[in-house]
Order: sequence, then C-alpha cells, then structure tokens
Amino acid sequence: MPNIETQAIFYPNLAGSRAYRIPSMITTSKGTVIVGIDARIVDQTDNPNQIDATIRRSEDHGKTWGPVQKLVAFAGEGLDGAAAIDTSLLEDEETGTIFMLYMHTPGGIGLWASEPGIGFDSDGRRKLYDQEGNMYLLAEDGEVADSEGNGTNYTVDEKGYVFKGGEARGNIYYKKGIDPNESLLEARTSFLQMIQSEDDGLTWSKPRELNLMVKEEWMRFIGSGPGCGIQLMHGEKAGRLVFPIYFSNEAGHLSCACMYSDDHGATWQRGESPNDGRELDGEVLSAKTISEGKQYLTESQVIELPTGELKYYLRNHYGLQRTAVTTSTDGGETWGEVTFDMALVDPICQSSVVLYPDQGDGKVRVLFSNPDDEKTRVKGTVRLSEDGGKTWPYRKVVEDGYYGYSCLTVLKNGDIGVLYERVYDYSDWNNMDIQFGTFTLDWLKS
Repeated sequence: MPNIETQAIFYPNLAGSRAYRIPSMITTSKGTVIVGIDARIVDQTDNPNQIDATIRRSEDHGKTWGPVQKLVAFAGEGLDGAAAIDTSLLEDEETGTIFMLYMHTPGGIGLWASEPGIGFDSDGRRKLYDQEGNMYLLAEDGEVADSEGNGTNYTVDEKGYVFKGGEARGNIYYKKGIDPNESLLEARTSFLQMIQSEDDGLTWSKPRELNLMVKEEWMRFIGSGPGCGIQLMHGEKAGRLVFPIYFSNEAGHLSCACMYSDDHGATWQRGESPNDGRELDGEVLSAKTISEGKQYLTESQVIELPTGELKYYLRNHYGLQRTAVTTSTDGGETWGEVTFDMALVDPICQSSVVLYPDQGDGKVRVLFSNPDDEKTRVKGTVRLSEDGGKTWPYRKVVEDGYYGYSCLTVLKNGDIGVLYERVYDYSDWNNMDIQFGTFTLDWLKS
C-alpha cells in the first residue's frame, strides 16, 4: 500500500487503452496540474507499439481530474503501430504557452531499431522511400517530389495516408511490409516532436518537427527526458526554456543533453552532452563515439539553482547504482565534471527532481523521487535537500512496492504532487496503474 493517500488516475482499459506508462507533470501558473502519459493501446511495452500521447488536467490541486485527452496518435495498430512516446511538459511563464515534447517513431521502430538520420532534407521536406529505396520529398502541402525535385502523382494527407493518382497506397507511418498497397514510407528513425497549448492545456496544436534543429545525421534514436523541462529565472539566460533529451550515436550508444530556446519556443538548439569531453576510467569521451554501456547517460532531469547554475541528474549504466550529477554555468550549453551522488541509490531507472519555491529563509530546497533500491524498482522514495542537493537529510517512502518512473510537481497551494507507475499484480505487466498523491514539506521532515 502507498504510505500517502493516492488515487489511480490512469489504469488498464481506461479510455480504450490496455496500459499506461511514463508519467510527466507540471503545475501551470494558473494552478492547473497537467499530467502527460503514454497510452499504450494494446500492451505496456515500449515502441515498436501503438502509443498515443495523452493528458489529464486537474483544476483543484489533483483532487479531481478531467477527461482523458488524446493529443497525438499515429496510424497503425497494436505492436505494428506508430508511436508518440515519452512525454515531457514545460510552461513558458512569460507567454503562458505550454509545450509537450515527445518522440515519434514509425511502425516497427523503437530505440534499438532506429536508423541514423534526421529524416528531412535541408529545406525541411520529409524524406520518403519506396520499396526499392528510392527517395522522395514530402512538402507541407502534401505534394510529393522525386529526389530531383520533380513533381509526382503521389500525395500524402495530414494523417500520413498516401495516394497515387487518387488511389490509396498505404501510410507513411506504417510498419514496413504490413500493407499490400504500400508505396512510400518515412525514414525508419526517431523524430523529436512538439505540440503546444495557449489555453492552459485545453486545446493543443498540431505536431512540430524538431529534428532539423536538434538531431544530427549520425544519431539514431532521439527522445525526451522524460518528465518536465524548466524555464530559467536567474542571470543573463533568464527566460530560456530547457528540456532534457537523450539520443544514440551511430553504434547505438546513449548520451543525454539539454535542448534550449531563447525565443519562447520558436527555435531550439541542442547543448553539448555531459559525455562530450568527459573523462571516465582514463578515457576522454564524446557522445558521437562512446562505445560501452558503462559510458551511457540516458534519461535525465534538470533544475536551476538560485545562482543560475543548472544541476543535471542523469540515469546511467556505470554500475555504481547511483544517480550521476553534473552542473552547467551557461544555461545547459556545456557541462562540468560528471560525478555520482552516493546518497541517491538507483536500480537504473528514470528519476524526478524539482526545485521547491524560495521561502525566503536562505534554504535551497530540492526534491528527488526514485526507487530507493540497488536492484529492483521498489521502495519509491522522495528525498528533500535544503542545500541545493549537496546533502539529503530527509526522506520518506511513499510506496513500499513497485515504483517505476515518477514525476514531481509543486502545487499552487504549496503541497507536493507525485505521479508514479505502480504494478499491482505481477502476473501481467499490463496490470500497472499511474498513481497520483500529495504530501507536504512538513510530512517529509517529520
């Protein structure tokens, strides 16, 4: 049983989805709690799988929740379907715009099968391929040109359906080989995409493509943190929007970085990875060339200290079973030495970290959530630091049993919300729900 009062806000077969995974969450400046989730339609597994980016909203600090809102869904069904996976949320408090970052993959493609490439030409046209491997270019109006730029009688509609001379010829997002009418498919890689809301999460834009801005041709996979991003509040980079992401190189090995925007989300840049120039076991690394699992830095979350310094918390596979940490003094463009916080025990799982608002007493409060066990995703624990993450004197177990991915937020009333994955029946991994609970700083310290 949870050790705080919680409720399942996503659970098997809610709104037509067999399973839900990967929580993200923010509290908006209006006080609305928005939670993002993967609706994994037929099975809880990662992509390749039919996965839809989904949210719920609460306007009363998480006591009650509005309907499930499906925001992004691609063509294809079941384990052959395309995905919108691993959401991350962020509000630009200067404009009120809310951004959701996620990764899209076509049917049959996930982290490990993603091929290198951006998937677009230099003019931003989506690359499509026929069964012989010939390349075509898809313009935003749905017209398709050949690789020389000449017009063709192919068109593609908004949902990816292909027509040749008006006849249906498959869908660009489908898994290769499942449609007898297959003609053109998008690149078999990972696409970082974003949607945004101007009305506190009630309605959302169509997806925008980010690969041209933040992905390199040598990268295969690219995905979000997941969890949440931040807006910088201090120093010369104040106003900057920052989202943690991670990616794989041509050999399939993983590093993380932050992407950032200084123009309210119109354009994005990718900063260096903490793996770039990192010294580890006598070797100087780079994200492009790392070659061993112990060098991986993967899912990550970031906070900004009152000094303007960013502190970056990194899932890793080094083998110490501790969360890695590094800092940036230039808003996430470059990073210092990567160390391991020996207080932050970790079974190699995504974690969540947020800054608690300044209380005017000189204490820099940081909250950290993860499964506090070296081997297994159990004993979900929230820790509190009052010195910017140097020490973690307070901790409470919020869930004794299974505790997977999680996300923290500070509610408008000063309470803390936690959203986490809970398996309640190990006979079937689809028997996972997403629990939301609240607690106070006083409870953490009691």
